[in-house]
Amino acid sequence: MKFSLRTLGAALLVICSVATGSAQVAQRSIRGVVPRPDTAGLQRILIAEDLRGTGKDGINPLLDGLRNHDDSMLRRVAVRGLGRLQRPAMIRDLAAALTDPVPAIRAEAANAIAQSLVSVKRRANDPGQADVKWAATTLAAALDVERDRTTAEAMAESLGRLPFGDSTSAGPAEAAIVHHASGHPGFGSVHGLYWLAANRPTTGGLSATAILLLKVAARLPDDAPTRRVAVLTLGLARALDSVMIATAMKDPDDQVRRTALGGVSVLSPEYRAAVVKAAFADPSQVVRIAAVTAARVGGGKPDCSPIIAAIKDPHPYVSQMAIDALGSPCADSVGATKALMSIMDESPGNTTQMFQRQHAIVSLAKRGNRQALQVLGGSVGGELQLAFAEAAAIVGDTALLRRYAGSSDHNVSEAAIAGLSRAVKHRADSTYIRALQSTGYQVVMAAAKALAGSTDPGALPALINHLARITDERRENSRDPRIAVITRIGELGNKESSAKLEPYLADFDSTVADSAAHIITRWTGTTVTAHPKALAVPEMPLAKTYLAKSIQLRVTTVGGAQYTIKLFNNEAPATVARIVKLAREHYFDNHVFQRVEPNFVVQGGGPDATEYVGDAQFMRDEVAWRSHMRGTLGISSRGRDTGDAQWFFNLIDNTRLDHEYTVFGEVVQGEDVVERILAGGMIRSVVVER
Repeated sequence: MKFSLRTLGAALLVICSVATGSAQVAQRSIRGVVPRPDTAGLQRILIAEDLRGTGKDGINPLLDGLRNHDDSMLRRVAVRGLGRLQRPAMIRDLAAALTDPVPAIRAEAANAIAQSLVSVKRRANDPGQADVKWAATTLAAALDVERDRTTAEAMAESLGRLPFGDSTSAGPAEAAIVHHASGHPGFGSVHGLYWLAANRPTTGGLSATAILLLKVAARLPDDAPTRRVAVLTLGLARALDSVMIATAMKDPDDQVRRTALGGVSVLSPEYRAAVVKAAFADPSQVVRIAAVTAARVGGGKPDCSPIIAAIKDPHPYVSQMAIDALGSPCADSVGATKALMSIMDESPGNTTQMFQRQHAIVSLAKRGNRQALQVLGGSVGGELQLAFAEAAAIVGDTALLRRYAGSSDHNVSEAAIAGLSRAVKHRADSTYIRALQSTGYQVVMAAAKALAGSTDPGALPALINHLARITDERRENSRDPRIAVITRIGELGNKESSAKLEPYLADFDSTVADSAAHIITRWTGTTVTAHPKALAVPEMPLAKTYLAKSIQLRVTTVGGAQYTIKLFNNEAPATVARIVKLAREHYFDNHVFQRVEPNFVVQGGGPDATEYVGDAQFMRDEVAWRSHMRGTLGISSRGRDTGDAQWFFNLIDNTRLDHEYTVFGEVVQGEDVVERILAGGMIRSVVVER
C-alpha cells in the first residue's frame, strides 16, 4: 500500500496521539486543525460495549466504529470493545484490524482476538479449537511482518495466551514467538511464553530454544519487568537451576530476587539454607516475605528458628507470614508454640500488635492448642472475635462456635456457622435456619451450605422466604447468596414447590433464572425455559470520562495517612466513571480493607468487610493489555462481569491475573502507605481530583 507524505504525516500523528492517550482526536484536516472529538459516536460505542452488545443498538456501534476509516480513536475503542465481548465469532472481523495503519490499533486487535477466545476449552476435541487454530495462524502471520516493536510484543503475548488444546497446536505458536524474540526478547514475547508454560499440562513443556531465550531475557539490563516474567516462566517450566537462582538473587530488582526464591527446591539443602538466610536479611520486604515460604521448602519438618525470628520483622507483612507459617509443623514444636503464646502475652499497644494477635490465635489453633484458646477466649473483645471464631472452627470448639454463630459481626457469624457445620452437622440446623434472616450475604451463604441434606421441616420454608426477601432488594450482587439458597431449595424441595420458584424464571439475574428453570425441569420432568428481565442500566458519562485528561483519587486513611491513585480512564472508562461517581457520593468513606495477603493483594472498599457485599449493580470487566504490575489497582469480582466496586492493590506483579480482572489505576504517591495496610484498615475519605 502506498502513502503520500501527507497521509504518512497524518498516520504518524495518529500514532503519537494514541500512544500518549491524548483526549484529542488524532485526525487532522488539510489545514492542520484538530477537529472536535466525536463524543456522541464514542458514547454509543462505549455504551454498546458496556451492555455487551445487547442494548437497543446491539453490536452495531462497535462494528461501525471498527470500519470507521476517518477516526482512529473510534476504531481503537471499537476494536477493544469487540474483544471484551469475548465472542469467538468476532475474531475474523477483528483480524482486519491487524493491518490497520495505526500500530496501536493493530496491537489492540491482537489482544482482542485472544480475549475473544477465552471461553474456548483447552481440550483438543472442543469445537472452538478450530477458531483457536485460525487465530494462531493469523496472529503468527501478522507477527512475522510487524515492524513496530510494541505492536509485535502485543501480538507475541496474544499468540501465547490462546487456549490451545494440545502441544501439537501450541508448538507452532511457541516457534513464532521465539523467532520474533530471538534478536531481543521483550516483555510481550516473554509474557507469551509465560502463558504457554503456565498451561504446561495441556500445551507441553517449552522447547530448549525457548528456555535459552528466557535465560537471556532473565539477564536483560534496564528491563526489570521482563526479567521478572522470565524468571517466573523458567520456574513454571522447571528450568530454574542453581546458576540462574544465584544470578537472580543478586539482581537489583527486588521482585526478581523474590521470584527466584520460588525455585529453591532444586538446590542442595546446604545451598538452599544459605540462600534463604540471605533472603531473610534482604532490605526489601517482598523478598523477606518470600523467604518465609522458602524456609519451609525441603523434606521433613523445617527449621523453626528463622521463621520465629521473622515475627519481630519491622514490616507487618513479614511478621504476618511468619506467624501464619508457625501454624504448620516445624522442627521445634515447643519453640513455635512458645513464640506464638508470647505474642498473646503482650498487651496490644498498637494496631500492628493487635493484628499479630489475631494471626497468632489462628496459628495456635492449627497447632491444636485447645487449652490456650479456651483460656484466652473467655472474655475476648470484638476485634479478636473473628480470629477466635476461625480458631474455634479449626479445633471444633462447639461452645465458642455456638456463642459466635449469632454475632452481629457478619464475618464472625459466617466463620462460626461454617465451623458448627463441620463439628456437629445437622444438630445445629435450627441455628442455620435462624441465620438465613441475616442481612449479611456471607452469613446466608454459610447457612444455606450448612443445611445441605437437612431433614428439619422448617428448612425449606425458611429458604423460600429468605430467597424472596433478598430478591426484593433488587441487587445484582446478591447473586451468590441467592444461588446458594436456590440450590438448597432445589435439593430439599420437590415438584410441589414449583410454584414458589416459577416467579424466578423472569428474574433480573439470568443466572438465577437459569437455575430456577433447571430445578423446575428436574422436579417436574417438563422442560421450562427462563426468560429473565434485566434491570435497567443507568447511562454513565462514558465518553466524557474517556476524554478526560487526568483523573486522580486522593485517599485518606482513618489514621491520617494519604495516597494518590491515577485512574486509567482511557482504558477502563466505565469502571472509572463508576468509581468516581461513588467517591463523590462518599460511598467509600469508612469502608475497610478486609483481605491482606502479603506478596499478593490488599482488597476491600465494601460496606461489610467481605467480598460478597459491595455496590448493588454489577460492573462489566474492562480487561486490557496492561499487566497487573505492583502498585496497580484491579476490580475484585467473582466471575465474568461481577465486579461491585471493591478494588484490590497488587502488592507484586501479579501476572496470573492479567486479562481476567480490570486494571483501572495505579498508586502514584504513597506506595509505602498502601503496602502497610492491615486487615481492617479503614478509609476515611476518597476525594476525586481532576
